[in-house]
Amino acid sequence: MFNKLRNIISHPEHKILLKNIFSLSILQFANYVLPLITIPYVVRVIGPDKFGLISFAQAFATYFLLVVNYGFDLSATREISSNRDNKNTLVRIYSNVLFTKAFLFTLCTLIFTSLIFLIPKFRENILVFIVSYLIVAGYVLFPTWLFQGLEKLYITSIFNFIVKLLFTIGIFIFVRNKNDFYLVPLLMSLGQIFAGTLALMYSLKLLDWKINMPRLEDIFRELKNGFSVFISLVFINFYTISNTFILGFFAPHENVGYFASGSKLVLVFQTLVLAPLAQSLYPHVGKILRNDLNRGIEYIKKFSVIVTALTLPASIFLLIFAPILVKVFLGDQYLPSINVVRILSFFPFIIGLSNLYGIQTTLNLKMDKDFFKVVMGGSIINLLLNVLLDHKLAEIGSSVSWLITEIYITSAFIILLEAKGIKIIDFKFYSRFITGVVKSREI
Repeated sequence: MFNKLRNIISHPEHKILLKNIFSLSILQFANYVLPLITIPYVVRVIGPDKFGLISFAQAFATYFLLVVNYGFDLSATREISSNRDNKNTLVRIYSNVLFTKAFLFTLCTLIFTSLIFLIPKFRENILVFIVSYLIVAGYVLFPTWLFQGLEKLYITSIFNFIVKLLFTIGIFIFVRNKNDFYLVPLLMSLGQIFAGTLALMYSLKLLDWKINMPRLEDIFRELKNGFSVFISLVFINFYTISNTFILGFFAPHENVGYFASGSKLVLVFQTLVLAPLAQSLYPHVGKILRNDLNRGIEYIKKFSVIVTALTLPASIFLLIFAPILVKVFLGDQYLPSINVVRILSFFPFIIGLSNLYGIQTTLNLKMDKDFFKVVMGGSIINLLLNVLLDHKLAEIGSSVSWLITEIYITSAFIILLEAKGIKIIDFKFYSRFITGVVKSREI
């Protein structure tokens, strides 16, 4: 067994992938484990009410972040990966995407400014909404799509880890009481802007400090090329963001705090278990599928075993230990969050399957329209359920709406691909895999 493992690790095709998985594990440590240090402190100091307000403002800012990112983390990554050996083409793609994001940010800022003055619920807490929105500027600067396409994700790991560490230290230094709640999104935004600046400078160095000023038609072409992926990702993230945002209109900030803290706890586990593998696989699988469809599908099948082995135990752990996790990480003020964690506990497993069928397979096979139809249906279901349930059930309504939506989306992807003869979860394959492991242990 150890010889087989050594052969897999030493294989040239797997070395870059494993390096990226390791790098993304460090990045996810920075993004989620460091917040696990700060969250228990923050939620206790500012309380459910202010934590709910911050979550509401951040959900609103994330709508604009979706527009600015425009799905480039998928569409531009795919383009960069296909042209990684052509420096001139890389410079052209890089310049077009970067300036397109700047163009979108300008439009978003004008719309954001108008809305926070026009809508009373925003105007009453204008400072929190402004400092939460600043994080969008940081994401404009950070060319994650370039590093993903070039499979140099260790770069993002380094920059993000340093910044998140500084953010963690800043929280303990500056957030002292409930009145300091606005400093939480401010420190987060400043950290992302700093990380974005570092990443931008390094990306320019990779491209020999070359950048072109695109024509307006180049910007519109980028918008057109990435539109289907953008719309799909808007619908995907629309329901994840809207759970918090819609709840903020129907329920007090305190209930938003219960939902936001409970769901964040679940997403921490989900992301730590799933994100490094999923993000590293996307460009790698795309390259294999372009060369050999059958080999690419078999490759995804192999990793489906790993995904299941990681996510299913994580989900069971969340279900069983929800009360302990809430008390330890959030405190007695957040006991209503226990039900949120339990309802969402199987997210790591469900979304792990959804990622395999949806992102890794459907998108990499360029079935963008099919992908769009599935997530659009999920978003509509989620929106209707939130409107129906949130005003009566508050955080429980949001949790149930989200769970039903994820089950629908995962099931729809499975049905879609199997109807086309593509089976990712093959129980015969699992049986062969387990038999091989048993035999290797005997040897």
